[in-house]
Amino acid sequence: MKQTRRLCTFGLYTALALLLSLCVMAQQNIRGSIKSPTGEPVQGATITIKGTQKSVVTDANGEFSIAVSQGSTLVISSVGFKTKEVQVSGGSINEVLEIAEATLNDVIVIGYQSVRKKDLTGAVGIINPAQANRIVASTLAESIQGQAAGVTVRNSGTPGGAAKIDIRGAGTFANNNPLYIIDGMYSDATPDFNPNDIESIQILKDASAAAIYGSRAANGVIIITTKKGKEGPMTINGSVKTGVQQFHRRWDMMDNNEYRALAQQLFANGNVPVPTILTTDFNPAVNTDWQEEFMRTGSIQDYNIALSGGSNTANYYISGSYFKNTGPVIDNQFERAGLRVNTTGKRGRFSFGENMLLSYTHDDPIASDIFTNPFVDMITMLPVVPLMDKQRYASATNPEGWGIGLNNAYVNTLAANVPALQSLQQNNQYNFKIRGNLYADYKIAKWLSYRFNVGAETSFDRFKGFRRPGTIRQGTPSPIATADENRANFRSFLFEHTLNFNKTFGGHSIAAVGGFTNQTNTNEILTGQKSGFVPDANGNYRLTNLNQGSNDRTTSFISKWNLISFLGRVNYNFEDRYLASLTFRRDGSSLFGPANRWGNFPSASVAWRLSKESFFDVNWINDLKLRASYGSLGNSEFLRPWDYFGLINPFPRAVFGPNEVEQLGATNTRLANSDLRWETKKTTNFGVDAVLLNNRLSLSAEYFIAKTEDVLVDLPISLTTGNAGGNPPVNAASLKNTGFELSATYRGPSSGDFKWDVTLNFTTIRNQVTSFGDSTTKYTQIGDARTQLGRAIGEWYVLKTDGIFQSQAEIDAYVNKSGQKIQPWAKPGDIKYLDTDGDGVLNTDKDRVFAGSPWADFELGAIFNASYKNFTLNMQWYAVVGNQIYNRPRYQVDRMDQNTNFRKGASPWTPQNPNTGMPRAAIGAPDQGIQFNVLPQTDRWLESGSYLRLRNIELGYMLPRTLLSRIGFTSARVFISGQNLITITGYSGLDPDITGVNIFERGLDNGQYPALRILSAGIHFGF
Repeated sequence: MKQTRRLCTFGLYTALALLLSLCVMAQQNIRGSIKSPTGEPVQGATITIKGTQKSVVTDANGEFSIAVSQGSTLVISSVGFKTKEVQVSGGSINEVLEIAEATLNDVIVIGYQSVRKKDLTGAVGIINPAQANRIVASTLAESIQGQAAGVTVRNSGTPGGAAKIDIRGAGTFANNNPLYIIDGMYSDATPDFNPNDIESIQILKDASAAAIYGSRAANGVIIITTKKGKEGPMTINGSVKTGVQQFHRRWDMMDNNEYRALAQQLFANGNVPVPTILTTDFNPAVNTDWQEEFMRTGSIQDYNIALSGGSNTANYYISGSYFKNTGPVIDNQFERAGLRVNTTGKRGRFSFGENMLLSYTHDDPIASDIFTNPFVDMITMLPVVPLMDKQRYASATNPEGWGIGLNNAYVNTLAANVPALQSLQQNNQYNFKIRGNLYADYKIAKWLSYRFNVGAETSFDRFKGFRRPGTIRQGTPSPIATADENRANFRSFLFEHTLNFNKTFGGHSIAAVGGFTNQTNTNEILTGQKSGFVPDANGNYRLTNLNQGSNDRTTSFISKWNLISFLGRVNYNFEDRYLASLTFRRDGSSLFGPANRWGNFPSASVAWRLSKESFFDVNWINDLKLRASYGSLGNSEFLRPWDYFGLINPFPRAVFGPNEVEQLGATNTRLANSDLRWETKKTTNFGVDAVLLNNRLSLSAEYFIAKTEDVLVDLPISLTTGNAGGNPPVNAASLKNTGFELSATYRGPSSGDFKWDVTLNFTTIRNQVTSFGDSTTKYTQIGDARTQLGRAIGEWYVLKTDGIFQSQAEIDAYVNKSGQKIQPWAKPGDIKYLDTDGDGVLNTDKDRVFAGSPWADFELGAIFNASYKNFTLNMQWYAVVGNQIYNRPRYQVDRMDQNTNFRKGASPWTPQNPNTGMPRAAIGAPDQGIQFNVLPQTDRWLESGSYLRLRNIELGYMLPRTLLSRIGFTSARVFISGQNLITITGYSGLDPDITGVNIFERGLDNGQYPALRILSAGIHFGF
């Protein structure tokens, strides 16, 4: 009996051991990776064991790990891709997901609501954050150039500099920058934001999409949603990127001997003495390359780390970043450090969350003054002037002996010694910012919820500058030692209450939102300046004790404005066939007087999905939708607080009467305009969306008409009105923009391990001034750009040239109807100007004509992705065609004046050199022909601004899992990239991608920081 019990016990233990071993053998840890058709990792894909609640999500590199039994089925799902089931058969799982209905089920954020992409009735552009992050940039605006139709980005190569964005052209004479919404908080394009934290980017372009933001949406809206944690264990993802940057082009200027030879010829042509620096005092050892002295190789460092994870009730995302850009010119850098904490949670009917950013930036900009443009001075300064020569140049006003050139009756070296200015003047701008929001949702019913959102932003700015004594150019006095310190504090608070309604009954679906918002902005500025500092015994300036200075000057300023809004939107959907949307917003702003404080901004849109109709049977068209919308948006960016108030100066002295007696009193220093009202932009939009060829090709086309009324401008009035405080703003002009946009994406058929796709976008826009607000004003002109009724803003209005006179016979033959010479003072070698008004007399004002537009005929962007096994390739191209640029730096060097260097190969006309594009030249010559040859207001300085640029190319490689297991990583991808490597253009300046000076001189290259060539390498990793 005992033996029997022992045998039974032994058998039971054996069975249990076998069962446990079978369980252990059946359960295995499966690792795998999920990729898109282009080979890109799919982050956030959910891997679920079929029939269970057990699941995991992929990390930033598309990797996952899950314990699963042999023979189980894994269900792989991700937004925008078809769900896929895979049976576990051992080993790793590496799957490629197919695009689902061309991502028509993607959820798009449109402001206070989210909708499926296929349910959109307005014009919304979508930018892939992963693509934008491939661009090395200090601001988001720079990184999205060429990635969305209808969005024009003009970059600034300046470290920390802000790019200019136009959405669907220029709709106002003032600030055309769009409104930024970051996690529900109103913001701007400041460089404090880390692009690596972005989850999604949507651009609202028409009134239907943007009207929910009412009075601030006329220039378009960019909605940014940052990353959130996802359910699952903690994942750590990071990236390291480092690179170098250089100017992709330099001016080819003359060296000392070339300059000496041509300058001597020009002085001789003018019959004036040649300066001794070119003769007896010429030093062949002095051959200063001023570009080389100013430029250098810049560097970039970009570090990011993020922790994320959570449960089914709470999630977190925490990231830290550091970015530093040492610019490719001396004493110029930008750095940014940031910490982001995003959390979400839910309990019962409540859900809540917060998004918070702490950021610090430090900007060390290029030193300049009102007379100095480093990018012009570096080419106009003479190569025969040394960088520094104490023996020759040291003086009381130039104690350090910087080279500053000449100043006599015939030669004036007006250019600045740029390295000297960078040494003598230090400027530093510091900013610390806190921005975030806190929200709570309460589910009142399945179909109704209430949301309370509080947003806040505060920033602390500090500027510190110091200028040591020392002149940087001839003919200008040396400033005394001066210290500046400015401080500013900006505060913004936002309170929002919204109700969301979502109900489906039968084939009908209604989604509505209504709410109330209140925002207050306050800006306080304090400035201080002291001068007259003296150095210590060692020649150093100690600024620890500002009491040693003199000439105190302090100012303070505070501005505050409030915005109260009521908003609502109703979206209707019937069986995914018929769609409609109604939006309304009412804004009240303290920027306007009581009579015009409130503005109403409604919109309506409809859409029809023909592909859902029973009669529609076209096999190669998978989805087809027609859209139309109309609505109005507002703008008040031009205004400052209290512009509708007049200002009184209570203590001026004025002279009255025949005896000229001083009188004390008060005067009106700024006239008021109490009738100020909103700019209103009314937009009509027609669109079509299509998915073709078995979901491989997706198309979206838009045609729009946008009319802006009551455009705010500063109307010039006479100073005799007592308007010493500046021209008062008025609602005067009207503008019209019409355009066509096309976006297309084609996903190529897979061929084994090779996959590819290409995305194109095309934009063409025409703007027109339709009114100046009165019957007498026909145009306004700034410099050589004229804005005229019925034409585009800021077109070039200059004299037309017609080659060069080659002989006296040609001059004699160029006559008016009466037989009189049109240019009687001309000589062979002079420029021939057209008498465009036909009066027989050449007039530098009356004979001007329109000679080109700063606005492009069209813009084109292209993105190509390809992958082969673990390798990925990405290319982005961008093209601008049809615009004209006024090249002012070339005007400075090609006019052959006495105060500039010349371009290498410059060959002015002579009888022995008639086959040249440059007219005859002379220095100091008083004849009229020479003077007309250097006129600035001619088409001689206009050039085509068209260009094609390889915006970025990146080659990446996913490290194999066998290697990753050895180094303790779950994923790693290394890459190398090149930015702006190729630029094909006929423009002779540093860069055709210019920001312009203002809206009226959009095409003026005034010597601006160009886009830079960047080579970088890095790694994305996870563990």
